[in-house]
Amino acid sequence: MKKNVLALLLALSMTASLAGCGLAATKTPAGSSSPSTSTPATGESTEVGPYGSSAETQGKTNPIVVKVSNGAGETSPGVKAQLSVFAPMVENNSKGNIGVEVYSGAQLGDDTTATEMVVAGQLEINNTSTAPLVGYVPELGIFDIPFLFNDEAEADKILASVVGDYLNAKLADKGIINLAWNENGFRELTNSKHAVASVADVAGLKIRTMENKFHQELWNSLGAAATPMSSSELYTALEQGTVDGEENPIPNFYSYQFQEVQKYITMSNHIYSPFLFDMSKKIWDTYDADTQAILTEAATAFGKEEKTINRQAAADNLQSCIDDYGIEVTYLTDEAKAEFVEKTAHIRDMVAQDTGSEIMDLLNPAKG
Repeated sequence: MKKNVLALLLALSMTASLAGCGLAATKTPAGSSSPSTSTPATGESTEVGPYGSSAETQGKTNPIVVKVSNGAGETSPGVKAQLSVFAPMVENNSKGNIGVEVYSGAQLGDDTTATEMVVAGQLEINNTSTAPLVGYVPELGIFDIPFLFNDEAEADKILASVVGDYLNAKLADKGIINLAWNENGFRELTNSKHAVASVADVAGLKIRTMENKFHQELWNSLGAAATPMSSSELYTALEQGTVDGEENPIPNFYSYQFQEVQKYITMSNHIYSPFLFDMSKKIWDTYDADTQAILTEAATAFGKEEKTINRQAAADNLQSCIDDYGIEVTYLTDEAKAEFVEKTAHIRDMVAQDTGSEIMDLLNPAKG
């Protein structure tokens, strides 16, 4: 009896210790007395629950291991969705045949390096913006067109249409399989000077932009002074008044803590930035049909979850900016937005020179 009690206490102690370490949750298979791992020899399966951190997914010994690179940090919507949906779904549906390792914070290299590795067949997946991909597929430049989408629903519709299919086919030709669209979201204007409710209010503001000729042209066309600058330098520049404002999706704005040095947000929705869940075609072609189906299904679920997390974060962060930091938020009227669109309409033609006419010809019917 004493031995039984002692064994029970030891088991409970080990369970508590594992939980305290934040290890991925597991469910005990029916008829088993303890969680087990899946191995090809036994054929046993373990249902892996959501992971708590990317570190928990590393060091896999499964027959197939899929590495996922992220330039974004541990708390980004993409990494969260990979840990809560993609990794466990792949591992469960493959009955342990496929393991997923998630790497956040550019551990495997920045987005450009990771993209090159994907194309070369040295890395399975990179979750990235369009920036490092435009060099491979110029047509992705359409996402630099100002005010291309009215809202998130329209963006989802276009990416699920022939436009998305066309871009995915172009990527495949370059050795990249886009398993799922996800997003960085709509970019919004912020500044420390005054509320911006019209084009006239933009005049004279020094606005930080990325090193992107179309983004710079956008703000210069509106009367601002576009100022390219690294994101790592931006907080100090805003704090010291080197620049008056910046433009980012709200979750990015909030995670960089710019709410501490900005007073005004304009919900301009001027650029929609998608992300792509890109897999190496060289590696993809080595997988059998069942493995490809498992990865495709899990990636689709990941893309939906990432968007849900990102959009909820945008709403929550915006409310915190108002409630906790006293930031004034302005929504453009239809008349004001029409003026913004008119002042930047020529950029569409500039973009078309880089993308070619085929993708541009697909846009309007898809939007209609």
